[in-house]
Amino acid sequence: MEFLMPLNTTSRPAPKVDHARIRHFLQEQLREREAILRDVSPTAAPNVDPVSWATAQSTQRVMEQITAALDRLEAGTYGRCIRCGGTIVAARLDVMPYAENCIDCQRNVDRR
Repeated sequence: MEFLMPLNTTSRPAPKVDHARIRHFLQEQLREREAILRDVSPTAAPNVDPVSWATAQSTQRVMEQITAALDRLEAGTYGRCIRCGGTIVAARLDVMPYAENCIDCQRNVDRR
């Protein structure tokens, strides 16, 4: 699933991205999550089906992250941390193409 091209490790520019391929992948991920929401929404209420409720909430959050990644792709800031502006390493983006934070900033977010 590698979307990123090798970087020159002596400088720290945003990763070079195959824009068309990553856009297609993110749009497909968005469609898959929309289908999940359609499936769970009839019972997605905390007092009716807590599992469906939790699934809908987490799916919605990921959809927001994917949409934001698509926006960053269009703005030319994809691959940059939204908190510090630093580079998000290619390996992180390969695993989680909608990652919005570098590893250090994500650790700080997770500690809260």
